[in-house]
Amino acid sequence: MAASGTSERKIVLGVDASEHSERAFDWYMKNICKNECDYLLVIHAQENPTIPAAPYPYGFAYYEEWQHLAEKSDKQVKELMEQFGTKCKQHGLKFKLYKEQSNNPGEVICKLAKEENAQFIIMGSRGVGTLRRTFLGSVSDYCVHHTHIPVVVVPPPNRHGDHPHAS
Repeated sequence: MAASGTSERKIVLGVDASEHSERAFDWYMKNICKNECDYLLVIHAQENPTIPAAPYPYGFAYYEEWQHLAEKSDKQVKELMEQFGTKCKQHGLKFKLYKEQSNNPGEVICKLAKEENAQFIIMGSRGVGTLRRTFLGSVSDYCVHHTHIPVVVVPPPNRHGDHPHAS
């Protein structure tokens, strides 16, 4: 329950343009959604596009390319947020959309959860391998280790059917 004495729950949903975010939203709707007392905080941490190091002094030759990539990224994020806003409206949810520039999505998610006194965080797992996760880290790992509220990580579907509890 929210600390203010009301029955409203604040839930942070970390999203990107992948099927994993869709799966996390669907899991939330199917398993724990309480329309009348949930306030869904949908957050996307937008990374600045990167371009290769320029062989020219100061990298000016790549400025137009970078600007084009940045504009394309902004358009994609706007469409993503509109898509999640539409889904929330269709389900009659109370929600707010957030977008923040950052190269550390986990940090952005944890910061929002703390600032809003959220009760928990939900996100999809990409199911990356141990080696990649070791070198690159994972957003879900970051959130699990840097927040003091529960974090629900919705795993990818079992594609091999070898798990005894697969549905």
